[in-house]
Amino acid sequence: MLSNHLLLFFDISGGELLVIMVVVFLVFGPKRMPEIARKMGRVMNEVKKATSDITREFKQETDVIKNEFLSARDEIKTETDKVKLEMSRTKARVYDQINQVTEEISSPPVAPTVTPTPEIQKSPEDDSGK
Repeated sequence: MLSNHLLLFFDISGGELLVIMVVVFLVFGPKRMPEIARKMGRVMNEVKKATSDITREFKQETDVIKNEFLSARDEIKTETDKVKLEMSRTKARVYDQINQVTEEISSPPVAPTVTPTPEIQKSPEDDSGK
């Protein structure tokens, strides 16, 4: 709840800022106005410097994280490409084997060749022993 009030405090329009400057002029007088303006300028400069430092640090840290993500993405892409290549090679080998088997199945069967065996002549002695 306190943070909401604090944020509303810094939500100042141009007219409200003019009223504040007039009040400061009346309270502190014209002699102290340059001193107050210098101090306000220094404070604003320090706030600006702190903001730029925080922004720079934030950018550096997010760049480190971004580079890590990009590196991881590149590694994943490299490994994925390797897997794709191996899959396509395996697919080609399987198709080649399928084509070979298909050709073997669809080709006409080759009749076995019978080589004639020389006839053995029987001698008359072989018949007499029976």
